[in-house]
Amino acid sequence: MSEKTNHELDRLFYPRHIAYVGASPKKGKRWSSGNAYMSGAFHQDFQGDIYPVHPTAKNILGYKAYPGLSDIPGEIDLAVFTIPTRAALKVMEECVAKQVKFVHLLTAGFSETGQSEHSEIEDRIVEIAEKGGVRIIGPNCMGIYCPEGGIAWNDQFPTQSGNVGFFSQSGQLASHFIMQGPQRDIFFNKVVSFGNARGVQASEFLEYFAQDSRINMIGAYLEGLRDGRAFFESAKRITPQKPVVIWKGGQTEGGSRATLSHTAAIAGSQQIWEAMCRQTGIISVHSMQEALSTFAALRMVPLPKGPGVAILGGAGGGSVTMTDMAEKEGLKVPQLTEKSIQALGEFIPLQGNSVKNPLDAFFEEEDQFIRLARILRDDPQIDAMIYNLEFTWMFRELGRSGVIKYLQKVIKGKEELKKPLLVAQEHMGDTALEVFNQEVAEWFHEKHIPTCSSFEIAARVLNNLSEYQVYLAGVNERGKGD
Repeated sequence: MSEKTNHELDRLFYPRHIAYVGASPKKGKRWSSGNAYMSGAFHQDFQGDIYPVHPTAKNILGYKAYPGLSDIPGEIDLAVFTIPTRAALKVMEECVAKQVKFVHLLTAGFSETGQSEHSEIEDRIVEIAEKGGVRIIGPNCMGIYCPEGGIAWNDQFPTQSGNVGFFSQSGQLASHFIMQGPQRDIFFNKVVSFGNARGVQASEFLEYFAQDSRINMIGAYLEGLRDGRAFFESAKRITPQKPVVIWKGGQTEGGSRATLSHTAAIAGSQQIWEAMCRQTGIISVHSMQEALSTFAALRMVPLPKGPGVAILGGAGGGSVTMTDMAEKEGLKVPQLTEKSIQALGEFIPLQGNSVKNPLDAFFEEEDQFIRLARILRDDPQIDAMIYNLEFTWMFRELGRSGVIKYLQKVIKGKEELKKPLLVAQEHMGDTALEVFNQEVAEWFHEKHIPTCSSFEIAARVLNNLSEYQVYLAGVNERGKGD
């Protein structure tokens, strides 16, 4: 643990002693066995004590195994259950006797099944834990990922720690966020998958991440809230200090039904959810790509001062559809000032180009993109820029070195713009360009230019930043009036 704090959840994310109940002497690291979690700890270089628990095994993955929790000689900060539903009752009683601090219940088959018998077992387990002072993560969840704490639920996750805290009711989506984040130069400091949320609640994770100096941004995937009022009260206090980005599942009638069978969550009205987000400053997103790109933009660029956006890379019908997309998302695509149009006309030929917004131009000379950036910087109508960069044709015309040389102009121009620049990095499905496409994205990220997988995502992300800026400005105004 890199710095000392005194929060109760520290021992969950930075455990010193872990028991894996359900570890197996059989070969393999199936996700549903304790061995996957042990392998995750090895990969993350866990520095504490590891105690595999199995009724008959002597050794598991090189560690001495114990028949029960009571046989373990030392303390246990975290017990990971990967055991059948019915067996969890007895083991939870052992946890109480052993004074285990946290229990992660991977075990599924509880209230999310909709069967009263299984719900009753879940209720009984929760009752035993609460009376005995044991905090539950889950049930029906993948648990904890914290590179600094040396824990993960598999051995495929990055060992690099980042500045994002993330809590999710879906283990699968949490895994996808962790694995896809690096493609946007996003790494996570702490992630928790907490499933049915019968123990530690979403608001507690939100509060914990808010006070953690390692975490600058907070994200979540939620299907429903057991502690709705507490959650929104916390969010209202936290969003002025740290952005909170949430993807809400169960947005439709069918999706809402699905949440019941997934995490036993009651999803609630989407309209109410959106209204609460606006009131509390939560950035509401609707996909993983939008969430990851929003994190990247928050990290890489300043918040726009308004909704006015200049679009570069639109031609003909593309200009019309991109304008529609941007304005449907809440942005404005204003006409440039007469001064800007005249200045652009000095070096952008009228034939084959357009100096209206959206702009359609290809810059032959090295300083032309820089001149464009300066003009947009000084245009009061423009608060940000989206470059719709579809370089399949460019690659065919200029080759790899030519494309790189052109993109160097873009990076130089970004330094002059002094306003947010997002790149919609689209290509027309050419598999030969897939690797180069990712290389270009990584290059942009190094220069603090966020990339998005489509223009539509870029417009949503920029609007997310614009609305967050409006919210923060309102908070500041209210603060002055107090």
